[in-house]
This record gives sequence, C-alpha cells and structure tokens, in this order.
Amino acid sequence: MFNYHRYTFIGFNIAILTFLLTSCGDSKIVQCQKIAQISQKISQQAQASQDTQDPNRIGDIAQKFTDAAKQLDELSINDAQLYTYKNDLSDVYKSYSKSTFLIIDAIKNKNIKTARLAKEEVTQTSKKEQTLGQEISKYCQKSG
Repeated sequence: MFNYHRYTFIGFNIAILTFLLTSCGDSKIVQCQKIAQISQKISQQAQASQDTQDPNRIGDIAQKFTDAAKQLDELSINDAQLYTYKNDLSDVYKSYSKSTFLIIDAIKNKNIKTARLAKEEVTQTSKKEQTLGQEISKYCQKSG
C-alpha cells in the first residue's frame, strides 16, 4: 500500500536539508552588503575631514583607512570574485593610509616634495578606487 505520509515526510526533510545546506554561507548579496557598509563608512568619514589642515585630524582619517583595511581583511567572503575585490579594496585603503601619513610628515617637516609625491599617490589611488568601485557595483548587481 502506498504510504503518502511517509513520502511527504521524506520530501519535507529533503527540502529542509537543502535549505540548511544552501543557507550556511552568506549569499552574494549579503557579502556585497558587508563590503559596501565598510566602504560607505570610510567614505563618509574621509569626506567629513577632506578640507582639514590639522595634522591630528588628518592622522585620525589615516588611522580610519587602516582600520577599514583591517575590517576588510578580517571579513569572511566565500565568493571568489568578491574575495579578490575585497582584497583589492583593502589594498586601496592601505595606500590611502600610507599616503595620508606621508602628508602629515610633509606638513610637519615642511617638505613640499614629499607632499607632492603623497598627493600624486592619493590621486592614483583614487583612480584605482573609482574603477574598483564600479567593478564591484557591476558584479554585485548581477544575479547569482
């Protein structure tokens, strides 16, 4: 005799198991959101301090770039492409931090040459960040 309840129970268990297995890791969307949250936070902090000439405030923002890079480095990302993007973005923030600390040294030591070099490095890093941001945004908008 056909036992409908037995097969319904097995089907239900398979559905639950499938759900649990596919939901163990964060979805691509969630992983994108985690990267975006870190990026938006540091962007807001940097914009709030962009016009300052105070070396202490400039130092604070340099440290915030270092902290953002560390947060990205510690972020668990399963998607291979997002993992690469996350590491590239971390490198961008490390570069900003390094350049910003160079600017502080240049201000303290009144070294115009170092200031110009640091400014050029910030400009190059900014271009990398813009390109990377567009790539990440495009990738995260794709379904999958």
